[in-house]
Amino acid sequence: MKTKVFFYYTLLMLIILSSCSKSYVQVFDTATTNTQVKDDCFIYETDSLKITYSFWASKGVMSFAIYNKSDKPLYIDWKNSSFICNDNKFNYWIDELKTNSSSYYGGYSYNGPLLRPGSTISEGIQNSTSSSIKPEKVVNIPPKSNCYGTQQFYLLPIPYYQLNSDCKKDIMLRNDNLKSETTVLSEEFSISNTPLRFRNYLAFSYTESTQQYFFVDNEFYLTTIKSMEPKHFYGKSIGVSKNGNKLYRSKYTKMTSFYIQVTK
Repeated sequence: MKTKVFFYYTLLMLIILSSCSKSYVQVFDTATTNTQVKDDCFIYETDSLKITYSFWASKGVMSFAIYNKSDKPLYIDWKNSSFICNDNKFNYWIDELKTNSSSYYGGYSYNGPLLRPGSTISEGIQNSTSSSIKPEKVVNIPPKSNCYGTQQFYLLPIPYYQLNSDCKKDIMLRNDNLKSETTVLSEEFSISNTPLRFRNYLAFSYTESTQQYFFVDNEFYLTTIKSMEPKHFYGKSIGVSKNGNKLYRSKYTKMTSFYIQVTK
């Protein structure tokens, strides 16, 4: 009798632990106060330059490309530029050696304007190559050319976001199987109550040694969080990479959004 009780108790605990460790994906949508949305990206543009943003990555990444539209060199001073998250300032340039490493483990196929050729938005880590370099304090952007941001800051470096118990619940068809239904939880925010506001503060000049800067200060904030099953998030596979890993084109992919895959 004790053996049976122990067996059923063990089985119950396994079921409980299994339910507690259920995986899900959270998708975070953002909005802006002073840029435009073009071709699924936030874009800031003047007569002399164009800045294109892409946040789509695990936990979100401040990724951007600066295009010099003018006929003369444009200089960006990383020492006087900052990433600002919820009023906390983070420096783009630090006077020390940095280690750059490349890694790959499955991910999203993306042919947009922000990633260097051959890059993939990956969501896992696999050891590859690394090198140490000292970053440039001031970078020359030649006429009619792009300069890429450092992609060094996560937008939301947390394991997951705890939605309120009264969040919205929508029942919809699953993207990987239109014969099955799934529930998507969501919560919306305005600029006054958003849990995440972040800015990209960049210093530019037209002379490398000048102290006369002009500044671009682009601001963004979190508007919506959606929580869903991984299969619904990923949808159907669109193929296999050269390494044999499956590639997906999620219907939730937007360069103005980002995601977190959660295992509890």
